[in-house]
Amino acid sequence: MQIKIFTLAFDEETEGFPDEIISEFCLNKKVLRMETEFFRREGKPYWSVAVHYELVLADTDKLRDLDDGQKLLFQRLKEWRKETGAKEGIPVYLIATNAQFIQMIRLKCRTLDSFKSIKGFGKQRTQKYGKRINELIKGFYELKKETEEITDGDTSPVEDMPF
Repeated sequence: MQIKIFTLAFDEETEGFPDEIISEFCLNKKVLRMETEFFRREGKPYWSVAVHYELVLADTDKLRDLDDGQKLLFQRLKEWRKETGAKEGIPVYLIATNAQFIQMIRLKCRTLDSFKSIKGFGKQRTQKYGKRINELIKGFYELKKETEEITDGDTSPVEDMPF
């Protein structure tokens, strides 16, 4: 966990504190906690904000660590999530986040029990969506394995055959 402290002076012109600097700082971070304190110094009002946060990689940075097959699985999971969210009329992140999908792919979650190690993917989500996500991941890795076995089995060059 890291901490960043901002001390903002009251702006007479806008009659407020320039809090957009804090919003911009928090855009690519997971905010764990914020502590605020209002104080005056020499009669002028100030607002001090301590932001406790963790650095979060952008999804594109996380995706770079995946191989091409895993990236394809990630896309398939996102497509399924989008369809499911539309059917249920809920935002897709309530089903699973991109970061959770990436964790599932890295861990090759093939059992419902394996979802316990996915941060933020609790019992309710596992009961509601786990079986289908599990089928998608398991099916993907089984098909990938079959494809690799077929490809590895025959390495002889194909000769031109007269017809």
